[in-house]
Amino acid sequence: MDNMLIFTTASFKAEKTSVLHSGVYSKEFSSMLLASALCVIMYMFTGAINSTTLRLALCILFFIILIYGSRKYIFYDKKIKVIFDNKVKAVFITRPGIVLTKKEEIPFSSISTVAIGNRKFIPDNPDGVTFVEKISAQHGSYIPGLGEAEEFVTLSLILHDGTERLIYAGHIEDEPDIPLNTIRAHMGMKGN
Repeated sequence: MDNMLIFTTASFKAEKTSVLHSGVYSKEFSSMLLASALCVIMYMFTGAINSTTLRLALCILFFIILIYGSRKYIFYDKKIKVIFDNKVKAVFITRPGIVLTKKEEIPFSSISTVAIGNRKFIPDNPDGVTFVEKISAQHGSYIPGLGEAEEFVTLSLILHDGTERLIYAGHIEDEPDIPLNTIRAHMGMKGN
């Protein structure tokens, strides 16, 4: 186990967040919406059951199972796992996919460097942002961070062929603790 450095994180994408506020449209809320929609459909298809109490009891049971099941299996926190293995001199990257997990093996000899970078996303449509802010103000619900630029600090494996594998991305304002020197030391690279 001393030959391995294992890096696991849920922060591995540097992309624009949705205009839908994450405080409202959380994974729990999405699970509840899915469970509610499926329970309504179930209630319509169980019309042959004459007992309303039985139909409602089945829907409530179905709702409870669906809300927990969808949160665990559909709306779960996806994590990337990166294993730096000194014994075989390779990096193993496991990325969660929609259905299947994607696995990649990269030999140390194919990696040029491990580098810190940054990415910045500026809203494409400032007029649309202003419009949404006006509507939310009329409803008395302020949306924090809407229209602000998002900046990420990234950690990537830069390969000799010019491609890169992003293994970490964190918002700059969160002051992320990036294990750059630990990874470089484990791989036997000198810092630049």
